[in-house]
Amino acid sequence: MSEQKPPLPFVFWIIWFAILNGLFIILFFAAGGIPEGSNKGEVPVPLLLVVMALAAGSMGIRFLLIPKIADLAKLLPAMIIGLALAEGIGILGMFAISKDLPETQIALFVTSVSAVLSYAPFYVHSLEERRRMR
Repeated sequence: MSEQKPPLPFVFWIIWFAILNGLFIILFFAAGGIPEGSNKGEVPVPLLLVVMALAAGSMGIRFLLIPKIADLAKLLPAMIIGLALAEGIGILGMFAISKDLPETQIALFVTSVSAVLSYAPFYVHSLEERRRMR
């Protein structure tokens, strides 16, 4: 059996860029664009708890798990799972939150984009450098 090669660093950038752009594409083409106006009602607390769990899971992966992973082959699935959780925040904001709550929709979209931006794979390059120094 041949040894499996680790993914190249540009693969991480392509996936990250696709997820980030996908959020904007979904917002403008599937969700009807940037919501406008002010909230007309209360935000459903159970949905906010789900969003908080997604954010906590995503940030836990990004800042607790990813720095401990020293193998690119193991890093890629962790990054993809964390990105999926971060993207889920925006998707819930676009489709599960009522159109009567545009401020909440925007807040969740911005939270999602911020979480995805935190996954910019600069850590892949530092991992590559550390691996070459050994």
